[in-house]
Amino acid sequence: MIEPLRTDRLVVRRFTMADVDDFCAYQSDPRVRKFLQGAPQSAEEAARYLAAQAVLDERATSAWHGYAVQHLESGKVIGDVGVYLVSAGEGDVGFQFHPAFHGQGYAREAMVAFLRYVFDILGVEHVTAGCDRANAASSTLLQRLGLHPRPASPDDGDLRFDLTRDEWRAQP
Repeated sequence: MIEPLRTDRLVVRRFTMADVDDFCAYQSDPRVRKFLQGAPQSAEEAARYLAAQAVLDERATSAWHGYAVQHLESGKVIGDVGVYLVSAGEGDVGFQFHPAFHGQGYAREAMVAFLRYVFDILGVEHVTAGCDRANAASSTLLQRLGLHPRPASPDDGDLRFDLTRDEWRAQP
């Protein structure tokens, strides 16, 4: 089971049922949903999702593994990071954060800790990520994390990014 990942301002950890209100507050915000597919989860759906995430085997493949990002100063969950483990060696990462915490480096701070976990603890060798072509903030963050854009067709609405464990380790 994942041990909490601590940074100067955050803890990345498993979700608990106590996180449902914080989770619903940001995942249903129209500014967060703008670039995401599907409708926000209801409180009941969110509770089921968090309960499932709390006990999911961290190495289960063909599964999304979402983790709460807790702000140390306020104690609130301000976002989440996650990885869809395609196989033991490949994953697709993502993140979403409460708009009140955008532009302050929290997503980068959480993702640096999380990518370290994905590569060094889970042993994933290659990650991908995607975002809507219009989502400049997420695209910029992914590139600042070292992910490089894949060539895309003009018809593709999403941008795709790649990063290998060796590329991650070679970064300053």
